Amino acid sequence: MSRLTTLVAGLFVVVGLAAGGAQAAAPQNTATPTITGKQMVGETLTATNGTWTGSPTDFNYQWQRCNRDGESCGDIAGQTSKTYDVRSADVGVTVRVIVTAVNTDGRTSVNSQPSDVISGDAAPRAIEQPSISGKPEIGETLTADPGRWAEGPTFKFQWQSCDKSGANCKDISGATGRTYGVRAADKDNTIRLEVTATNLVGSTKANSKETAVVAAGATPNPNPTPNPTPVGVGGAISITAVSLPDRLVISNIQFTPRRITNRVQPVVARFRVTEIQGKRPVSGALVYAAGVPENRVTNEPEVQTDSSGWATVTFHPLKGLPMKQGARVTFFVRARKSGENPLAGVSTRRLVSVGVTPAG
Repeated sequence: MSRLTTLVAGLFVVVGLAAGGAQAAAPQNTATPTITGKQMVGETLTATNGTWTGSPTDFNYQWQRCNRDGESCGDIAGQTSKTYDVRSADVGVTVRVIVTAVNTDGRTSVNSQPSDVISGDAAPRAIEQPSISGKPEIGETLTADPGRWAEGPTFKFQWQSCDKSGANCKDISGATGRTYGVRAADKDNTIRLEVTATNLVGSTKANSKETAVVAAGATPNPNPTPNPTPVGVGGAISITAVSLPDRLVISNIQFTPRRITNRVQPVVARFRVTEIQGKRPVSGALVYAAGVPENRVTNEPEVQTDSSGWATVTFHPLKGLPMKQGARVTFFVRARKSGENPLAGVSTRRLVSVGVTPAG
């Protein structure tokens, strides 16, 4: 019995899926479709087909609108041409295109990666002022809300330290994430958030109101560390700030493609790790994912979550992957803190799966 099977055995029983028959000669994608053009309202985007085997004789298109993170995508009614005219409804969100290659043996669909956040045709304009949530006490974590903006910007954050009256504000070095851990050096000062909103036209800055004067907290540490909760960069807290009784959670999963159609196209899996108490994303967590049984996809090494809490693993299908309508490929996913027992401490485990729809 393999090490992975031993690890997973206490969690679930794998139901074997019969291997499908030989693949049809429908088109197979070898390079993902892309989108070209200026990603701004009033401009035209164009789908590139990507690269295919099987000598496709025709291509069909379906444009989709997704949220800012490129998730929760849905068809845009009537938008089935190779080009797409960006409209006001797209400002502040993303779009992608599904390309379907057709030949005499069948058809195969593959989606592009989402666009950048669609820009308006004017510089960003604040509709609602940025704000800060959380307690202004040493050891607590403050969270940024960029406010509401027109013209579809993306955001950068800069935390600032001000005097008791909220004046003389200066940037806090390295404090550019969506969260900020209040430090001993902040005591008797106030904290402010500066948001820079940027789109393809320009940038605009706006400030939050200052917090109340930072207090020592209910149980001050007589020997405080310089930074009890590491400053977030890219919106995530460091894995070093997570300890029991807090735990890690695998809170979001994305598969590209959303359904496996062949044994040629790689399967890109993305896993977002957060901590269970504050539901904040965690950077530096170690994520291991594996197909179960092991003959479904390639075995890939453990990876770290990035500055927004996401880990990306690219799998390549193997001969044991069942190309059968309605089949599902199961993945065992684990997130842990380096140096801890993988089955203890703040670690977490989860089973996820992706469906199979054979081409043809």
